[in-house]
Amino acid sequence: MHPLFRTVLPVLAACVLAAGPAQAGAAGATRIGDVTLGVIDLTPQDGDRAGYTIDSFDGRLIVYTDTRNTGGGFDPTILKPAPFTAGRALVTHDSAIAEAATSGAVGDVSARASTGTALGVDNMGSAESEQRLWLTLAPHTLLTVAGNVVTQATRSLGAGEGYRVFSWASIDITDRDMITTSYLTRESALIWGENIGAASNSEYFTLAFANPGAAAMAISLNFLAYTDVTVAASAVPEPATYGMLLAGLLLTGIATRRVRGRAG
Repeated sequence: MHPLFRTVLPVLAACVLAAGPAQAGAAGATRIGDVTLGVIDLTPQDGDRAGYTIDSFDGRLIVYTDTRNTGGGFDPTILKPAPFTAGRALVTHDSAIAEAATSGAVGDVSARASTGTALGVDNMGSAESEQRLWLTLAPHTLLTVAGNVVTQATRSLGAGEGYRVFSWASIDITDRDMITTSYLTRESALIWGENIGAASNSEYFTLAFANPGAAAMAISLNFLAYTDVTVAASAVPEPATYGMLLAGLLLTGIATRRVRGRAG
């Protein structure tokens, strides 16, 4: 990516979000992209080559609208694209849209959702895009993972409108025994009662994970983009609500990787 675009992208994102939604409603979006993997040889003097191999690749796209609060239903769409291939899951209902997508490139995951009041109070739309990779690091290798992460949340503040918007991104590198982890999480949230119509985050990141030993090491590399939008009643939600959601997402990811680790 051209260096000028790297500089301008966060500014453009902030300007667009500052203007708020173009029409009544709320929207959230999360994207991880432009990911590159690299290695640094920790012991170049020994003549052994640093590096990694990708042993397995698993992706999952989930979208849904939940209208059970007003007599509707909950029927998620789950897609599992083949490794390194593009995929897109989309669902619409009344004024709600939820979409999860990937280009198939490592780390390229995105999720977006939007709705208006027609969806019904306490109903929601949600999207989740996830990639999980298992790698083997050669001895004395430092793995680097770099890319761009964007989270966005907007809502209109007109009379009779209320919305909660939550966009969350997570990247982590973990050893097979879940003992050592290098991770990054970012979020944009509009979940309280304040008179705030937009929140955003856009930045470039670099994570690193070292195998300092003389034997190869199995690790997992995980990317998650999540967004949900809820039509809110006048009551302000309890702060614990989204804390529980985050805890649930993290526990689900940890449990999944433990199962995959045992299976491997």
